[in-house]
Amino acid sequence: MKKILVVGTGGTIACVKDDNIRLDNPFKILDYIEKKDVSFECVSPFSVLSENIRIDLWQKLIDYLNTVDFEKYTGIIILHGSDTLAYTGALLGNIFYNKRIVLVASDKPVEDKTSNAIQNFENAVDFICDRVEGVYISYDKLFRAVRTVSAGENDEFFTVGRQSDFIKNPVLRNKNILIITPYVGIDYSNYNLDSVDAVLHAMYHSTTAPENAAEFAAKCKKENIPFYFVTAKSSADYESAKDFGNIIFNSTLENAFARLLLTDNGFQL
Repeated sequence: MKKILVVGTGGTIACVKDDNIRLDNPFKILDYIEKKDVSFECVSPFSVLSENIRIDLWQKLIDYLNTVDFEKYTGIIILHGSDTLAYTGALLGNIFYNKRIVLVASDKPVEDKTSNAIQNFENAVDFICDRVEGVYISYDKLFRAVRTVSAGENDEFFTVGRQSDFIKNPVLRNKNILIITPYVGIDYSNYNLDSVDAVLHAMYHSTTAPENAAEFAAKCKKENIPFYFVTAKSSADYESAKDFGNIIFNSTLENAFARLLLTDNGFQL
């Protein structure tokens, strides 16, 4: 019989809905699953709605996974909320890239007949039983975690970019990373850099950013704060971006964020 370790961390898949949606039981999904050829072992290092995930909770999850004898299990399922699913997926994908892990979330509590919780969990079990290595996300379908972009208002995840080189000896650092998304009329004087360890600046879909972003990047450099533009595209072809340096290409914002936290000397371009 195949054996899967189920790690509950909270999220909608662990919630119940009455007057609102609230945390209930981290492993309630198992009451709805019938897999005669698979046994499940359960552990919950913490339980939280994923919008409240923190770096110290990530560290607790990593510390637990580092104690696991992966040879005892066909694979591991991590139950997680959907809001920060892509961030946690990117983090674990860079650390446990040669393990068999699937993160599972849901759009509604499992009692809701329209919830995708059961299908997402069963897809993860089937995928693990096929013995595919790597860290994946199961949400309506399977996604490679390090390439997954957070869902928008339509609740749909998707993948972009390409697989990054793996980090040697990744260690989670408690860095204060400022993420900036460009918008019309952005005023960079609104950003206080006093406690910032690094800056990630998203780009528009055409691999562009406001021209005053270059001036802000220069200010960060002067203050010895690593600054990176990040895009899923493979090149920046517009004249307005020709003077931008330190562009992370072929990457999700979530993966760039994770890799900055896992390295000591910044992102290796």
